[in-house]
Amino acid sequence: MPDDFSPRSGRAYSRSYREELQRRRAARRYLLLGVGVLVAVAATLFMTWMPDALSGRAATVAAVDDGGPAERTAALPPLNLPADDAAHGSGMEWWYYNGILDAANGERYAFHVAVFVATGLVKHTAMHAAVTDLQTGKRYASQTRTGGVPAQAIANGFDFSQGRWRVAAAGPSHTLRTASDDMAISLDLKDAGPVVAHRAAGSKTPGLLDFGKAGISYYYSRPRIAAKGDIVVGGKTVSVSGPVWFDHQWGEFDASTLGWNWFALHLANGSDVMVYQLFDAEGRKVMTAGTVSDAKGAVPLKGEDIELTPGASWTSPVTRIPYVVEWRLRLPSGVYDVKPFYPDGEFDSRQTTANVYWEGPVRVSGSAEGQGFLEMSGYDRLANLAAGRR
Repeated sequence: MPDDFSPRSGRAYSRSYREELQRRRAARRYLLLGVGVLVAVAATLFMTWMPDALSGRAATVAAVDDGGPAERTAALPPLNLPADDAAHGSGMEWWYYNGILDAANGERYAFHVAVFVATGLVKHTAMHAAVTDLQTGKRYASQTRTGGVPAQAIANGFDFSQGRWRVAAAGPSHTLRTASDDMAISLDLKDAGPVVAHRAAGSKTPGLLDFGKAGISYYYSRPRIAAKGDIVVGGKTVSVSGPVWFDHQWGEFDASTLGWNWFALHLANGSDVMVYQLFDAEGRKVMTAGTVSDAKGAVPLKGEDIELTPGASWTSPVTRIPYVVEWRLRLPSGVYDVKPFYPDGEFDSRQTTANVYWEGPVRVSGSAEGQGFLEMSGYDRLANLAAGRR
């Protein structure tokens, strides 16, 4: 893959959108995030780490002293679960869920939900949710933002509630409730699988990531949490169930000049693949890393283990931002083609977090079948940069 990564250009980037991004530049200093991401950071999602599998019971994960060079992360308290499920009051913190859920009638729905807490001049909380009807491709999205942190302080968990939203967890039990005029999510989740604590390749400190000048972050995942509940779209309620990916990240770090492509994939053979590619504000590739895990443990993926080749792109008709939505992923275990169920996965969160990102469900084919989520963040800045050079 070339050292420079940038979405395919050649499309006009509206003057009004460029001006709006400039007006919001100051806000980005205090809250810029990614998916699902997720989801989904995500996507989460700008890290280079090696994971460890932890049991679901309480655990303190300490650094390993093998006589090697000292790490900055070793000076911080080790990851301590389940206590670290709770909020930490750090500069940046988020809790993120994504999943593709099945209904008894054969219908399928994809979703992501995220809570972001940022502390700048003031502390504020943003919540994002989206549902994609995989029968029709119709996408429903909702977001909210408030000053402060609308949460109850509970041991070994979290409980965020605002209006029709609630995102909470206590021990292995999680609750998701979101609602807007045309969409609602009501899920109860139960975690019985291992936790994956992430660390940089070569690091002796699991659960902590050193981003260099950008700071240090704690990060762990629960790749498969069993979920049951209801999805409401367009006035129709459907009972659904399926595996959900959960991420939790916090620390004193700054991602305002970084972007990423983040993959969270459930394969039919029972393994879970997480891969991310990090790039800077100029679109130059910074690092690529990830992990493959299953119920037996986790195998780290270094940069040289991963080859990501961009394929087809999609340009948002609203923001004119181009996104690479098809990828070929080459790992030691095989070659995987990752394609979206539908190309429109853009989440316009300018009103709550001053950025725009892509977060949506994907299919996996090739060496193994599967499904999951792709998150792409930072493409708005790349598009704005390209427009400024024209």
